[in-house]
Amino acid sequence: MHSAPKRIRRRWIAALVGALMLTVFGIGSALASIPVGESRTGKMTWYDDAGYGACGTAINAAAEDLVAVSTSWWTSANPNNDDLCKGISVQVSYQGRTITVPVRDKCPSCSAEHIDLSKTAFQKLADLNVGVVSGITWKFVGSGGGSNGGSGGGTGGGTGGGGTTTLPAPTGLRATATTASSVSLAWTAVQGASSYAVYRGGTKVGTASGASYSDTGLSAATGYRYTVAAVDSAGKAGAQSAAVTATTTATGGGGGGTACPAAWSASRSYVPGDAVGYAGHKYSAIYYSTGAVPNDPGSWAVWRDSGTC
Repeated sequence: MHSAPKRIRRRWIAALVGALMLTVFGIGSALASIPVGESRTGKMTWYDDAGYGACGTAINAAAEDLVAVSTSWWTSANPNNDDLCKGISVQVSYQGRTITVPVRDKCPSCSAEHIDLSKTAFQKLADLNVGVVSGITWKFVGSGGGSNGGSGGGTGGGTGGGGTTTLPAPTGLRATATTASSVSLAWTAVQGASSYAVYRGGTKVGTASGASYSDTGLSAATGYRYTVAAVDSAGKAGAQSAAVTATTTATGGGGGGTACPAAWSASRSYVPGDAVGYAGHKYSAIYYSTGAVPNDPGSWAVWRDSGTC
């Protein structure tokens, strides 16, 4: 059973598991080697904890590319000394995109075929709102692959997450105007960018030559989630920006005008499709939850902000 938000802090779990492995003989010896280069099929989730990973180094899964792999793959009594911490990375592919990220942490709740990517790494392959993605392919690889390894397909303008690039994620992404069928965006220009790729819900929807873009043909009174990435002269897209949500107006002009649904309750269990009101916004459930606060960043995989109400 997986719950994308409200997951127990991984650094606490890693410390507890590490202590148990030091006192219980033989734990972690089920798999004696790392099958480097052996392709696997499984699923991926994401997390955004900060602290110390199982390899004993500081991590920030909300801001850097890394992966936590199942406890099944760890063989050393002291996880800090495990072979996985000695330059091993995971190359993961999904829907034509491929990234390579270093193993820096362990996932006690994951099966052997389940990997838990950092928030930034997951964003390069899928929309955070999805939470759990099945049907991925991945494999262990040696060091040198970088944090954003080769990309499957994609030419001219970058199809997202592909190739090694030095361009940083754009900052200051914001919605500058909305109508019933369009959202206008702007962001801070990135030095060295030849263009920008614009993503809606994790899918590329356009290319901008400058630091602004207008997305058209949208539905009225609907929330849309956007990110952008700078693209270099070789057509390779860098890291995607922090996301921003914009809601189209209910009519040709003016805003909102609809009443908020029933207020969110911390004791009620919600299912996909439920709508609640919270802090003046309407939120739609996209995952099963109880107690996940709608506007908490840790609940992005549970609630979609549909704008003011």
